[in-house]
Amino acid sequence: MAAYFLNSNMDPREYMVIPLWCLMFTLLSRVMDYLFGGLREGTTPWEWRNLMTSSLHSVISATLACICMCMFDDPFADRLETRTICCMSLGYLVHDLLDVVFRGDRPLTNTYKWVIVHHLVVLYVMPLIAYGYGGLGVACLTMETNSLGIHIRSFLKLKGFKREHIANIVNNIVLLLTCLCFRFIFSVIILRDAVTRTRLPPYLSYATVFLLIFMFGLGVRFFYVVLKKDLLNVFRQKTLKAKTSSGKTNGSVPLVNNNSNTNHYKIH
Repeated sequence: MAAYFLNSNMDPREYMVIPLWCLMFTLLSRVMDYLFGGLREGTTPWEWRNLMTSSLHSVISATLACICMCMFDDPFADRLETRTICCMSLGYLVHDLLDVVFRGDRPLTNTYKWVIVHHLVVLYVMPLIAYGYGGLGVACLTMETNSLGIHIRSFLKLKGFKREHIANIVNNIVLLLTCLCFRFIFSVIILRDAVTRTRLPPYLSYATVFLLIFMFGLGVRFFYVVLKKDLLNVFRQKTLKAKTSSGKTNGSVPLVNNNSNTNHYKIH
């Protein structure tokens, strides 16, 4: 692996950009906390700062990744631009991993354990992609389009929006569409190109395949949870409420008459 990195087309000075991006996102988290700290009512300072920084990374990386996919004739080719975007995202992942493990003010619940596993997998595989086939790494970053919807979902939950609120319903529908497009369909395209077009060594190709399968599995699990709990249950509850309210409305007239007759009998 060391020989492969030494023989890659990537300038060794580009490696130094990763810790610089890590430091940059650390500073940005402080700036975001200063600018939007007044909106964190109901959340802890760390939780709010982490959510805002993650949302900022999703906006930047998803926008740049989609621009690369649309601008270049061969978006999967290795370029300076694609390697720069990958290094930026790697710097954020290092920052977020350290932030969750060492600075988080909440226990490492199952959610945060999955975050750590996700970051470790991506941190292991994405450098291999970025240094040998940067375009593939940028293609994977298009999944951040779906991650932005996940951050909005977390924001609405933290601010007390109920599941049946129109903002949650609209965001969940968009979330499922972007999950279907970028995490499912696009993952298959990336997997095909990773197997057929790349010239990575076999163990790096296997690592890429493992990453995409892992991300695909997480996407399926998340798609099921959002579809069942946040959409189907909400629509089912609204249907039951509508039937209950219509039943009460239809039965209200005889109920009033019975009460009036009873009161009339008691008076006389």
